[in-house]
Amino acid sequence: MTTRRLFAIVPAAGRSRRMGAHKLLLSLGSETVIQRLVRALSGESVKKVVIVARRDDARLAEHLADLPVELLQPETDPPDMKSSVQYALSWIKECYQPAEDEGWLLVPADHPVLEQSVIEELCQGWEQCPADVMIPVYQNRKGHPTFFRWSMAKEIFKLPAEQGINALWQRGGVQPHLQSCDVPEILLDLDTPEEFDELQKKYVKD
Repeated sequence: MTTRRLFAIVPAAGRSRRMGAHKLLLSLGSETVIQRLVRALSGESVKKVVIVARRDDARLAEHLADLPVELLQPETDPPDMKSSVQYALSWIKECYQPAEDEGWLLVPADHPVLEQSVIEELCQGWEQCPADVMIPVYQNRKGHPTFFRWSMAKEIFKLPAEQGINALWQRGGVQPHLQSCDVPEILLDLDTPEEFDELQKKYVKD
């Protein structure tokens, strides 16, 4: 087993406006959307799952109370995913002081069909990855989770306000390793009622 720690960061501060309901609390089979993702991240490879939510999201806080996660609710709601990630990175640094060669992975909260076996397989690939960033790819399409060396954390704070995290490689400063993955679920997120209906049809058994 690796001695290098890996932290999972899950931004969950959105308001689900396109869904029209709190999408993380929707039931998909016997579990909610967020429960499914937490289960997928709860394998041996991940040291701590850190979820960043809005300060006023009492329903999510109550829902997560018995799950093996660290829920962060900043005094000021993060305006975007990058801000949520920055808040989580600061918390992890303060609590765990990661070494430069340790790592963190980023996965949005609305990826409910990722399986633990897929996460663990990607974590194993990350252990052998020579790059500072690793992105899983299915049929030439980038998915989640994205893996980062801890040394990249400081680069997230250097990004201009208008740039997202993917600007790190889109502007050419970072060359990510593209990890081939034959599992299409790395691409599937959840934004609209129509997408939720399709996921229910495909992944929920009668």
